Amino acid sequence: MTTLGASAGRRVVGLMWAVLCAAGAALILYDFSGLVRVFPGSALLAAALLLLTVLVGVGILEQARPVRPPSRPWAWSGVAWGGTAATGSAIVANTGLQGVWFKTGGIDFGSRWGAALTAPLNEELLKVSGVLLIALGSRRLVRGPLDGFFLGAFTGLGFQVVENWTFAMNSLVIAGGIDEGAAVGQSFTTRVVLTGIGSHWAMTAVAGTGVGILLAHRSPPAPRRHLAALLCLLTAMGMHWFFDSPFLQSVAGIAGKAVLNFLVALGFYLVLRRGVRDRARAFLLSPETGLSPDLLTRGSRRRALRGVPPAQRADAAARAALYLDEVEEHAAVRPLPGRDVSPWTRSPRS
Repeated sequence: MTTLGASAGRRVVGLMWAVLCAAGAALILYDFSGLVRVFPGSALLAAALLLLTVLVGVGILEQARPVRPPSRPWAWSGVAWGGTAATGSAIVANTGLQGVWFKTGGIDFGSRWGAALTAPLNEELLKVSGVLLIALGSRRLVRGPLDGFFLGAFTGLGFQVVENWTFAMNSLVIAGGIDEGAAVGQSFTTRVVLTGIGSHWAMTAVAGTGVGILLAHRSPPAPRRHLAALLCLLTAMGMHWFFDSPFLQSVAGIAGKAVLNFLVALGFYLVLRRGVRDRARAFLLSPETGLSPDLLTRGSRRRALRGVPPAQRADAAARAALYLDEVEEHAAVRPLPGRDVSPWTRSPRS
């Protein structure tokens, strides 16, 4: 694809993202505008609590990414998709599909299994479709599975936070509009403190890993990538199904299901992180590159920059950023035999 064609493709993807996010936001506004008018103070309180949640979540994810944090516009584009396009569409899709379960299986079946049969299908597909859309528009930044993991985590976090807000608003109705602050606080405690550790961010991080595999630079043959991506998506759906299933409905059981999801996502992260760090270290230590191993971590880069004269630090930091692009490119995926020839031809730095 030519540079002009790639640029046009990115503009089309960006336009699709913007239109779908706006449509999702409009659906949320349409569905909850009445409650906001009736309970404006509680709506603002719930929004403030969940804004704090998303800021903390984004900060943690940024620091968890090895080598360096992700691009902030890229990360927040995932948050925005999850919180608008995916959530707004899910409100409509979930209502329709849950109606099918109630109609075909009866009230008892629909009440017990409706969420577990609906959310994994609708919500995971809506979230991961945004991950794929953003990844297609930012191929340079989605180098491999770990990038897909983090884009999925940011997208799931956005969905999680806005869904929590909708549950907080619905809790006001369930409470009959009495003691609004307590209702919002209880919803926040349940959905953030109790289950937030293993909710949508974890599920979509796993599904997003599949997108990273599918679009990885220096990729293995297509059938292997497609199968691996599908398995990641099915794993995320399985996590969601078990979380919403009628099993283990005690407080301890619900917390246990959240912890299980967290451990699954943590396992994906640790495996991917180790591979990236090992490949980055090997690339930095290769005689062909002539790069310093100080580039590997944030701390070592800060210490190295402190040794540079103040007038030269800005230039040194800019050069390091360029080098890190190449380091991350080589660290993203396992090299393919005979196809991972280093493009570095300059002499090692003194």
